[in-house]
Amino acid sequence: MVEGQSLNVLVIDDTESHASLVSRVVAKAGHRVEAVESVEAALMKFENNDYDLVITDIFMAGMSGLVGIEKIRKLSSDIKIIAMSAGYSDMPAEDALKTARKIGADAILSKPFPLADLRETVARLLKNRRTGGNIPAQ
Repeated sequence: MVEGQSLNVLVIDDTESHASLVSRVVAKAGHRVEAVESVEAALMKFENNDYDLVITDIFMAGMSGLVGIEKIRKLSSDIKIIAMSAGYSDMPAEDALKTARKIGADAILSKPFPLADLRETVARLLKNRRTGGNIPAQ
């Protein structure tokens, strides 16, 4: 990937307002963004698209974001993944996001998060994708 080139980004979140907000922030940074409401829909998108970055919620109806991360990681070991969560029921966001890191997420964001954190995380992953460097733990 060359300097200044935008990423193809897929946002997975079953809360439409959150998916829309995340999509707008990432698009404003110059990236091409698609959003879907489920991991199942995301996996179908992978059949005909190449993505550089996936931003996924953890707790959604149907297949969870954790299972989605595992499946996406099997499809592409190079794709960058940001996991985000506010937690659910008896599982706090911190626990869900720790699990996401263990199974392959490159970065994590605990909802609600400042939009500046999202912009910085996307920029950091883009920089490391360009240089082929490792992503520092967050």
